[in-house]
Amino acid sequence: MESGKFELVWVTNRRLSEDFFADVRRVAQGGRADKILLRESDLPGDEYEILARKTLEIIAECDSGAQLVLHTYASVASKLGVHELHLPFAKFRASGGKRTVNLADLNLAKFNGNCAVKDEISGVYAPNLTQNLKIGVSVHSLEQALAAQDFGADYIVAGHIFDTPSHALEQGRGLKFLREICKNLSIKTYAIGGINFENLGEVKDAGAAGAYMMRGFLG
Repeated sequence: MESGKFELVWVTNRRLSEDFFADVRRVAQGGRADKILLRESDLPGDEYEILARKTLEIIAECDSGAQLVLHTYASVASKLGVHELHLPFAKFRASGGKRTVNLADLNLAKFNGNCAVKDEISGVYAPNLTQNLKIGVSVHSLEQALAAQDFGADYIVAGHIFDTPSHALEQGRGLKFLREICKNLSIKTYAIGGINFENLGEVKDAGAAGAYMMRGFLG
């Protein structure tokens, strides 16, 4: 695993906010988030683009230095000049990995189990605009983490580490799980799930390059 600054990433969830853009401003002004992952990929592409544009405007107004990361929508990243994209493992694998992931919006892929019907993939083709995308991939096992690395992911996000309301029916995989992934990968491993400012030290000691937090930034 690469070393460097321990990074903190705020993962957005507009359902937790009474005023989403006010929360964006508060996190940006707070100065603790190195990145903001706009996770709202359940939105249609045009609505997601509007949300991303406004989020970028707020970050710029606050002059916080936080970097915006988009989720799934490669064409929106191209339009807005965002250079980092987050993908679920299944979509990244179905796309064929980083060699082809930038060619289309993967939210439009139809899946049969974990495999996309590639003829059904459509979107805005812009390989020249998106070829420099940095891509992070969510994983939930060592096998997925190793596969994502083999497919060309720039980093992985492993979870969920601790118990969290977002996965109320599943126990956290724990710090042993995180340490195992960090030890076996040559790319950066970030941790997600039930992480807050009180347990950050444990996450860092396990070897993670950083932590993704949702509620932790809103508390």
